[in-house]
Amino acid sequence: MDAEVPETTTCIVVKSLAGADLFKFTPVPPTVGDLKCLIAESGYMPAPLQKLLHEDGFAVCADIEALEPKDQGMILLQDDTPLWFWDLESNHSKAELDIEGSVVKCPKLNRDYCNVVTKEPISTGLHYFEFHLHHYGDEQWCGLTPDKTMAGGEREKAVPSKNGCMYYTGRQTGAIEAFGKRLKECKFAERSNSIIGMLVDCGEGAVAFDLNGEIQGACKIEMNTRLWVLTHVDTKNDHVELRKPSLQDAPPSNFDALKGALLDVSQGHAMTRSY
Repeated sequence: MDAEVPETTTCIVVKSLAGADLFKFTPVPPTVGDLKCLIAESGYMPAPLQKLLHEDGFAVCADIEALEPKDQGMILLQDDTPLWFWDLESNHSKAELDIEGSVVKCPKLNRDYCNVVTKEPISTGLHYFEFHLHHYGDEQWCGLTPDKTMAGGEREKAVPSKNGCMYYTGRQTGAIEAFGKRLKECKFAERSNSIIGMLVDCGEGAVAFDLNGEIQGACKIEMNTRLWVLTHVDTKNDHVELRKPSLQDAPPSNFDALKGALLDVSQGHAMTRSY
């Protein structure tokens, strides 16, 4: 009797750009999207941040692309743009917003305000963001929220610092506000060309805010929690651009503030304002 021939099994090897093997999956999953899910399930990198390239041609793969059942290699890159690009599609007020990447305008705004959040949250590591207020006409909140559903213009979302940690520009005096408490008065942000910087340490549970490079204060946040970046547009002429510079570009005073005494959210003055 002839010996039974073993069934061949195909595999796909996922590598870093430097060529190191990261994962090996057998059998080959049906699509690129399925492969991203396997990588995400390992805890290595969320699927929305993954860019997969064919090893033999460096072409970026679409999620719907079918994978041939053969031995092959792919290269995995991390794309951080979802962490600082505004999410238009899941915003209930998207018809009133003009969003291009990290820039939001609202010339068709037909309500009093609208919150906008990023596509993906941060939850680990150290991050520095800049809110470039090219112009805002009334009030502005810039900061973090653990609730992605804060996007939109419903009345209960009018003061986003009730469900997040924010720099409030104010109308005459600014403030750091967090989860319904006013923690500290800060400088008023001029209505054109102001820059609010935000340094976030997810591992230590802290965030520091600066205005035009001048530190305004730092407070505690929950450690290793999913946090979306949020901004709040209020007039048809508002124009906000979110940037994510390298950590080397963050003002040194922000790092110093994270190491110092942090404002305690539970010790602030309760905010009674509904809008």
